[in-house]
Amino acid sequence: MLADAETVDPMELTRLGVDAAKKQHFERGLILLSEAYRIFSLEREVTSEAVRDASWENEPEARRRAPGVTFSYYGLCLACTTSTRAVEAAKFCEIAIQKEPTRAEHYVNLARIWQVGRKRQKMVQALDRGLAELPRSTPLIALRREVGIRGTPPLSFLPRSSKLNTTIGKILRRRPKG
Repeated sequence: MLADAETVDPMELTRLGVDAAKKQHFERGLILLSEAYRIFSLEREVTSEAVRDASWENEPEARRRAPGVTFSYYGLCLACTTSTRAVEAAKFCEIAIQKEPTRAEHYVNLARIWQVGRKRQKMVQALDRGLAELPRSTPLIALRREVGIRGTPPLSFLPRSSKLNTTIGKILRRRPKG
């Protein structure tokens, strides 16, 4: 799989890994992005000016060299190949958000990670966090609309998970509107 890439440049491997993830080839993306990170951690001197400009002083050397998209899409690929590792995958997206807080795709990837991990509340929180940072972001707004907003439970003074609320909710959902 790595031989197909025909490169050892970590920036090119990152680009190929991100492209694979965007095409939903998550296994390939995971391999390419982990190799890119491995090379970033081995490099003695940062050769890419873009990587130098995007880093901050107190972060580990390999993390400083790798661009935010490496972490963001690595987390997405990890979650989509192994949904039980959503918490670990989300940590990678958080690193990307720390590096580039004004990049909407990191918040979208974090929301997708929580979606794969079946954590709806955290998915909505990630989207809301992204929209607080970037209120006019088209991808964030579109995903937030796709996810939808929960209505209030039938008996709002009881927890959403109470037997009474779930039973009444099911009855109300089945009832024809009119």
